[in-house]
Parts: sequence; C-alpha cells; structure tokens
Amino acid sequence: GILIALQINNWNELQKQKNQETIYLQNLHTDVMSQIVALESYIEFEKIIIEDCNVIIKNYEQYKGFVDMDSMYPRLNDLTVRWTFNNLNSTLLEMINSGQINLISNPELKKELTEFNQLINRFLDNTQNNNTNLVDNLIVPNIINNTNYASAGYSEKMTDKFKTFYPTEFMLVEDPELKNLALQNLNDSQFKLRLINSIVFRRAMASIQKAGNESLRENALQLKQHIENELKQ
Repeated sequence: GILIALQINNWNELQKQKNQETIYLQNLHTDVMSQIVALESYIEFEKIIIEDCNVIIKNYEQYKGFVDMDSMYPRLNDLTVRWTFNNLNSTLLEMINSGQINLISNPELKKELTEFNQLINRFLDNTQNNNTNLVDNLIVPNIINNTNYASAGYSEKMTDKFKTFYPTEFMLVEDPELKNLALQNLNDSQFKLRLINSIVFRRAMASIQKAGNESLRENALQLKQHIENELKQ
C-alpha cells in the first residue's frame, strides 16, 4: 500500500511537471513569435537606412559633392534615427533566472533555448553600444549641426515606420535661408569629407545590423519549429 501511494504521488508530481512544461512551452512559443515579428521590423528599418545611404552616395558621386539636396535632406535626417533592440523572450528569461528551465525535458531544446537567449542578449548589448557610441555620438551631431535638419523632416518610409509604433508629429521650420547655410556647410572641404565618410560608415553599420537581425530571425524560426514539435508530442 505504501509503495502504491508513493507511485501515485510520483505520478501526480510528474503530471504536474508535465503540465507546467506544456504551459511554459506555449508561452515560449508566443514569445518567440513576438521576437520574430520584432526582428522583421528591425530588418525593414535597416533596409530603409541602407536605401537612404545608397541614394545619397549616388547623388554625391553624380555631382562630386552635395548638390541638388532638396530630396536628399529627408534621407540624411533618417540617418539620425536608430531602432532600439529588445529581448522579448520574457518567459525564457524567467525560466532561466528561476531555474525552471530544467522543466524542459528535451535536453536539445533546453540547450537551444539557453543559446538563443545568449545570442539575443549579446546582440542587444552590441546594438545598444552601436546606437549610443556610433549613431548618437558620431552621426547625429554631424547631421543635426550642419545640414538642413530643421526644414526637411524625414523620408516617407521613415515617417511611416514611426507611425507603425506610435502617433508622431514633426514641426518643420520654414526658412529658405537655412538651405543656403546648409549647402555652405555641406560643401566646406573638411565637413564634406567628414560627412560622406559618416554616410558610408552608417551604411556599413546598417548592413551589419541587418545581417545580425536576419541571422537571429533564422534561429528564432528554427526554435519556433522545435517548440511546436515538442508540443505535439
């Protein structure tokens, strides 16, 4: 009788763990889906930056300087924007911090979850460093202090990107003299060199960020499939 009672208790405990594992797997799946959507949004943002840089560089090469800039200014302003990267896997973070990750019975899936969290956090740190040290401290001062930022606003694609997340209003300054001042700054020999280098560098950064996001998206899609397979068992 005692052995039967122990077996029943063990079975009940295993069932509780199995049920809790299923709940965690369902929540992990929801989080990974959210992360995939976010990664796709990050990729689209970097594509906008790359396109802006391509058009500006082509315009520069055509005129051998910053000329005919009315359509270029909004694209230049886009380069001051950077997107914040977020780790949306709250369930996974909770499981790792509490030790509940051990409820995942499939050792390969548990290893994949842990590695995915490490990849996300590493990329998050790199993105934050790049945003602060390279975009905020290097790119933004060059563009805001020396171009026609106040009168130009942002490109249509970037404006639409803003509106995807929150209502946005921009106030523009109507002053034709700003264009003249901006052109003088843009074609000053020292600033001209500094700005075109900054634009090429911004494009390289966006390409790296895009590639990193795409790699993470592939990892997330693979993880999503593995979680779904586990839930079916």
